[in-house]
Amino acid sequence: MDDSAPPRSGAAFNEPGDVTLLLARARAGDGAASDSIFAQLYEQLHGLARAQLAARGRPGATLDTTSLVHEAYLRLANPEALAAEDRAHFFNLAARVMRHVIVDFARRRDAEKRGGGEVKVSLDQAGELAWQEAVLPAELLALDRALSELEHASFDLARLVELRFFAGLPLEEISGILGRSERSLKRDWRRARAFLLARLGGAALPAL
Repeated sequence: MDDSAPPRSGAAFNEPGDVTLLLARARAGDGAASDSIFAQLYEQLHGLARAQLAARGRPGATLDTTSLVHEAYLRLANPEALAAEDRAHFFNLAARVMRHVIVDFARRRDAEKRGGGEVKVSLDQAGELAWQEAVLPAELLALDRALSELEHASFDLARLVELRFFAGLPLEEISGILGRSERSLKRDWRRARAFLLARLGGAALPAL
């Protein structure tokens, strides 16, 4: 994952109709449309995350990724205007952007400080939060690398991890977004966890 923010591509969208149109084009394979959504989502989620952390202004302040993703969704898309598959595509993109936002924060924090009372991150905390200021940045960066490997092995499993861990969405909500049963998602979640633990050697994220 590149250290820099995603490049701007094309005009930003401001109306719900623009989102629906771009999502349809992105699903049809239009890379420019996908880049436009990604760039705008990155700007929105990055700004929301900075504002949230600044407002809380204390060590260990939680970055509530679920709220961030949902706020971005409400700002940029009209739920009534989006078809089910548009909504799924939007949340997949938002989860991927949230991953970039969180990893960017982790990279900067890793450069600023190393060690010092930080706690281990658990992948099973996903329903509540995906990142805290107290989490070891090196662990998040290791997870990001392992997730990139998982993406090559199984695109669907990697998307599930992004939705659950980086976007902080519970399986119940993911089930509604993707139109899949919670039972099948739980099975895939166990497979994804096993893969990531194997890549991390069981040491970087012991509470996984």
